[in-house]
Amino acid sequence: MATPYDLMMRVSHHYYRSHLTMAEIGNRLGISRHRVGRLLKAAVATGMVNIEIRAPTGENLDLRKALEKTFKLKAALIVDVPPDISPDQIKQMTCRAAVPFLKDMLSAHRTIGVGWGSTTFELINALEALDLSNTKVVQITGGNKRLSMRFDCHEVTRRLAQKLHVQPILLHAPGIVDNKRTRELLMRDSNIRDTFKYYGELDLAIVGIGAIRPAIQSMLITSGYISGTELRSLKVAGAVGDVFSYFIDDDGQIVRTELYDRLITIGLADVRHIPTTLGVATGAAKARAVAAAVRGAFINTLIADSSLARAVLALQLKTGKVRAASKARIALASRESKAKKTAEACD
Repeated sequence: MATPYDLMMRVSHHYYRSHLTMAEIGNRLGISRHRVGRLLKAAVATGMVNIEIRAPTGENLDLRKALEKTFKLKAALIVDVPPDISPDQIKQMTCRAAVPFLKDMLSAHRTIGVGWGSTTFELINALEALDLSNTKVVQITGGNKRLSMRFDCHEVTRRLAQKLHVQPILLHAPGIVDNKRTRELLMRDSNIRDTFKYYGELDLAIVGIGAIRPAIQSMLITSGYISGTELRSLKVAGAVGDVFSYFIDDDGQIVRTELYDRLITIGLADVRHIPTTLGVATGAAKARAVAAAVRGAFINTLIADSSLARAVLALQLKTGKVRAASKARIALASRESKAKKTAEACD
């Protein structure tokens, strides 16, 4: 007759090694499902079974939790990187470590929008082929022929579609046109309108985040798509970065210079209806742009390296202190004004 220890061992083996259900184990051993459950709990409590939860290699859990809590993100992946490697190495290291996270995201969604950028390309390029043939992959920003072909949104969308074994749904239009009238004419094109119809179906968008301040790290600008005059106008208007091809300020509000009316990209209303918006960025210099993208609700999920995560948290702490001090000054001025009026009324 089996001892309680032997029974506990057999139940644990069937459950954790053979992956049988508790009902199947009960039937095989002639005991109730509830007793199986009690034996499994006892196996953990006595140390017979040791359950260990391991974070993906290189993930910084503390920074992830801090970012998710501070910005109320749906999810984040923060990859630890050494301080003495180049920006390109940081990007490559982060994207390679993020592949399991990306696979989970892709598997959980059915209509996926893709933006452009070198980090987005690096992430998708690191992904191995997956059998997700029921998925739709949709280009959500216009193309940029001045970019390296690898980073253009057409190519990034094609690359992801190829890895998921589906045909891409492309947006056959430039990301920025010469004037508002040209945009209006292009938006009447049936092929472009057909692609835009998919934007209301998106349940995941993957986008890069460009920076203007403190230094320019935006492919929209470095590709020569934005002129020097346009860049000066954006800076004067307070732009700190770009996401979904929209230039935004520190509060995440769209900066509406003349350039705004020349963009061909997913509409803001459609962005707001996407359940999961995944931003991908690396390097501490993008802290202001990433913080702005989160504050503006352009992204609710983030892949980043540890140096960028720390910079974003430090920036948010500093911003919070500045805003608290500003509110205190306003409150003090209000009290002083009321006191003065009261005193004048008593004279």
